[in-house]
Amino acid sequence: MIRAELIKLKGSKAFVLSYIILLAVTLLFFILDAIFPQYSIDHSGWNYYFQEIVGFINIATGFISYFILTGHIFAREYQEDTHLFMFTSPVARTKFYVNKLLVIYGYIVVSLFSVLILSALLGMLITDRPLTLDIWVDQIQVFAKMCVMHAMLIPFISFFVIRWKSFLVVVLVTCTVIFLNFTYKSEWNPLIVPFLLSPNEGSAFIQVDDIIAWFSLSVTFILGLFLSIWTYKRRY
Repeated sequence: MIRAELIKLKGSKAFVLSYIILLAVTLLFFILDAIFPQYSIDHSGWNYYFQEIVGFINIATGFISYFILTGHIFAREYQEDTHLFMFTSPVARTKFYVNKLLVIYGYIVVSLFSVLILSALLGMLITDRPLTLDIWVDQIQVFAKMCVMHAMLIPFISFFVIRWKSFLVVVLVTCTVIFLNFTYKSEWNPLIVPFLLSPNEGSAFIQVDDIIAWFSLSVTFILGLFLSIWTYKRRY
């Protein structure tokens, strides 16, 4: 079934758009660093360069990209009426849901690490500073943490799509999330946790309680997963 989901994504405009959004962020900060000396890698270093890219992905564009793909994968079944076939097949609905979730999770991992590799390659074009093994290890850890945190938020948006069977709800939720991320920076807001913990963990701009941050994120994941599966098993 995972293969079937991947085939459905082939040539999908939503899939292409979700990836272009992440690439645009990478190119934007590369151009800024290349044009303005005060933002350059030579001036601020590799870690600051990566932090700019990661910070914006975590506070805004990551949600747009991953929520768009999630909305497309779940909503299209209702828009194209293929859910009628799925829900009358002998395969458990939970399995359908889990397979869709795995496809999204795979995309998150591939897209984020492709951003890491591309940003590193572009950065090397504008600086002679060495990209050391220590920097690579640090950034791999940052991006791995990003994968986990963004993945934990996917059941949250999938519930809204399944419940209202519409892609429009994704747009409304995404706008709300981004608004909250720029206005309410607290560990109790699970939607801002990716920004607070990666790569800003230990940053002086805000005191972050790691336990509360992971707790709020975990509760959102568990609740979103339960509501998504429960609703998916009962929707027609």
